[in-house]
Amino acid sequence: MITNCSAASAQTLTDGFSFASLTGVYNDTGLDINHDGLLEYLNIDVGVHITYPGEYSLNGYLYDRGGREIVWSADHRNFTEGDHIMQLAFDGKTIEKSKLNGPYRLGNLTFNWGSASMGLVPCAFLDNAYTTSLYNASNFVDPINKDRHLSGSGKGELLVTLSIKTTLPVFSGRYMYDVVGLNMPPLSTPVEVKGSRTGYDLSLPGIFVPKKPNNFTLIAGKVKNINVGVMKLQGDLERTWVSSQFLANESGMARADTDLISPRGSYHVKVFGDAADSVTEVSLLMSVVKKLVVSGPFNLIVNTTGFPSGNYSLAVKALNGSFAFDNIQYDD
Repeated sequence: MITNCSAASAQTLTDGFSFASLTGVYNDTGLDINHDGLLEYLNIDVGVHITYPGEYSLNGYLYDRGGREIVWSADHRNFTEGDHIMQLAFDGKTIEKSKLNGPYRLGNLTFNWGSASMGLVPCAFLDNAYTTSLYNASNFVDPINKDRHLSGSGKGELLVTLSIKTTLPVFSGRYMYDVVGLNMPPLSTPVEVKGSRTGYDLSLPGIFVPKKPNNFTLIAGKVKNINVGVMKLQGDLERTWVSSQFLANESGMARADTDLISPRGSYHVKVFGDAADSVTEVSLLMSVVKKLVVSGPFNLIVNTTGFPSGNYSLAVKALNGSFAFDNIQYDD
């Protein structure tokens, strides 16, 4: 068990300087954000003490009484010196889907200084941090998934952008959303993945999907900032990272981009941040961009598992001025 960090592992600070520590203060509450009687999140407050101001990340996992892993969560903040509270909001859709009842255990808790882009210094680790109050899986919101179909035939190159526009409620000045089970590209259609030193290509009947572009973009409106946490699920292997915090511009818009989501494995993407003052909801735009090389008939199942309800749109642009559709149909 590690309870604090020192600058011995970071060249920028004097040896022996303590960055931060966990205070041992915890509290849990179920969040019914839209007041429908079901919980969107199980939130656990975690107390921290900051000696060296800067960016800090907190990651933790929720387990049932039998030690079975249910879901992951993360928080990322800029802190001044002193005592603060970080929040791990565990996705209610995933808890409901697990059908595992509480009380739940907060474990594998890691506290780091820094960010994915600037490097991380471990500050604390607890394998068994906290046990929650009693919850049943049925207390949480039931996920609603709907696949969308894109089919047709043709020949040429297309740039396809799938966009989702939605609004998120604000709770205690914060907004959050979890996309669990994201694939890139987000398809249920079986694909053959061909890896190389430079990336991945995908092949499926009638379509070839080159490794680039591979853009996943999130834009939040009426906010102060946006953070993105990602956990990769690939068999028994898990890898987590949290972006640097992206501040909003003068119009209250904050943007985060990544092209690091590979087609091997699925992902849990957590979007969160601070809302602008006095707002009750924020806007969120998610978009995925892929290039398709079409050579005949095709049938794609666009997988929207974990995505929020909202307005879905599909933009298709012919590249190089050479594409002819014999027919195309998008089932919304």
